[in-house]
Amino acid sequence: MRYTLKYMSNNGKYKITVESCILLILLIITSCIYTAKLSQSSDDINADIGKDSIVQEENKKQDSTKKNALFNEADYKAEGFGKYTIVIDAGHGGRDEGASSNNGRFKEKNCNLAIVKKLKKMLDQTDINVIYTRLYDRYVTKKRRVTIANGKKAALFVSIHCNASDNIHSKAFGIETLYAKRKGDSRYMTNRRFSCILLGSVSKSTSNKARKIIRREDLFVLRHTSMPAVIVETGYMSSRKDMNYISSAKGQYEIADGVYRGILSSLKEIDRRKRKA
Repeated sequence: MRYTLKYMSNNGKYKITVESCILLILLIITSCIYTAKLSQSSDDINADIGKDSIVQEENKKQDSTKKNALFNEADYKAEGFGKYTIVIDAGHGGRDEGASSNNGRFKEKNCNLAIVKKLKKMLDQTDINVIYTRLYDRYVTKKRRVTIANGKKAALFVSIHCNASDNIHSKAFGIETLYAKRKGDSRYMTNRRFSCILLGSVSKSTSNKARKIIRREDLFVLRHTSMPAVIVETGYMSSRKDMNYISSAKGQYEIADGVYRGILSSLKEIDRRKRKA
């Protein structure tokens, strides 16, 4: 039996069968299902694109971190210096605190050690035999520092310090190197020459003012070491600008970089002069 629905319009009569209604409903349902699947597929594609964007963004961040890293081992690889022993001295330590920042927050002994630890990371990438007078906060006498250097027959001695002005109104800032003219001089490298090399190298790496090299015969570690020896005054703790720089990781790495490059330049110069001798 076929059921029909009748609808009267102004233009005449239209007959609609039940089968037609069912078919229409099925078409509508099919169309809705298809539309829903298309929408879901689009969402999946967008989700994948979103995931790809996140991955790309993370990769960019990682690349940026690598580019902005303060220390990269590959930058400090150096060989051909295995015949040399050098001594690196972090000035002061323990009960001997050295100078202080104007606000008393920073002690020289800690700043010196922080720089030396970063310098160690750089020198560890070379084949240089490096001796450190201290790698933690402990008191080491000046005589002991000299004994270590002389006992190891080191080629070079570098002592890391921070400067300070006694005048609270002083505007002094920048880098200085100290040396003594005595038996440590040799025909391959004088103390003054070594001092000049380190001053220029640290100033270049830090973009800080190279003040001057100063002859100091009264300083124990300079007077009694039997190899070219220099004290590097890395900046003024009495200067707010210098102090902010010295106490920052960026500043410490850049200072260490300058010392590292100055040491390598000095050893290369010693090699050249030995070959010509």
